[in-house]
Amino acid sequence: MSVLWKPYLISLTENPAAKARKCDASFFPPVPEDHLQQWETKHGIELPDEIRSYLLQSDGLEAQRGEIWPVLPLSQWEVIRDDCLAPHPWIRFGETEEFIYLLSLGHSPSIYRHAKFGSDEEFFASGFGKYLEQIFRGEG
Repeated sequence: MSVLWKPYLISLTENPAAKARKCDASFFPPVPEDHLQQWETKHGIELPDEIRSYLLQSDGLEAQRGEIWPVLPLSQWEVIRDDCLAPHPWIRFGETEEFIYLLSLGHSPSIYRHAKFGSDEEFFASGFGKYLEQIFRGEG
């Protein structure tokens, strides 16, 4: 069974760090299954189950009154292929004022962040749920 993302995210907005920053969450209509399959086929990738289940419930996530986009709408995702950098694709799927967030599609899907005015990505979270927790705690 997949996570029910809306109640989960509402609970994250109620933690003390999120409340202090007035970090709310806005949800959008879901990505239809066939549209998601077409996107995966077009890009030659298969999204991890956790992120896939999120998109089937909401096409993006706006937070902190539009100041951050932990999950951009699928139409704005960018697949990055650079065999010199990594043997597997990355997906740019989220951003805050300071960082862009990348999903590594290697053996273990992990989330990295890259400073918008920096040079190297750094490990940020071991999975999508952990990533959202850290964003709403103000660690992103």
